[in-house]
Amino acid sequence: MLIGRAYSAAIERKAGKDFNIDSLVEALIVSDIDQMISKLSEINRPSFDNAHEICRYHAVVTQIFKKFTNLDKRSLASKYLHFHAPKSVFIYDQIAVRALSKEVKSGKKSFNKLNFDYLDCDVSYANFFLRCIKFRDAKEQEIGQLITPRKLDGMLLNYSTGATPCHA
Repeated sequence: MLIGRAYSAAIERKAGKDFNIDSLVEALIVSDIDQMISKLSEINRPSFDNAHEICRYHAVVTQIFKKFTNLDKRSLASKYLHFHAPKSVFIYDQIAVRALSKEVKSGKKSFNKLNFDYLDCDVSYANFFLRCIKFRDAKEQEIGQLITPRKLDGMLLNYSTGATPCHA
């Protein structure tokens, strides 16, 4: 709940009257989420090589949230995983999606080149993830330094508001 509120993606938002936070917490406890977070924490940088693994874990968390809310909580799933593994998970939200769509075409060609399996991923997040890699790589070339997922999120927020992106 803390992560959802801090990132404006509360789990209970639009979940309906039948939503039960205790049932969701129990489902998370018995899931493999701790193991997934541990594996994600070992990833120091999102790349085309680890994209499928990261996107697959994101899909698992999204499905857990959907089971209890009947909603695609992909934004919350990305924020939850980013909170626990900030070096490996890009933050998905509508601001970032809009900013990226202006700058980077669809990531589907990249998936096809990687033999990426959409079947076990959330397609929207997977496409977003590849756009993030493309955008990040281009910006790193431009500014001459590495960009973390957190830094990229800030750049996309500035990009969408028309503010000058911070390069520090």
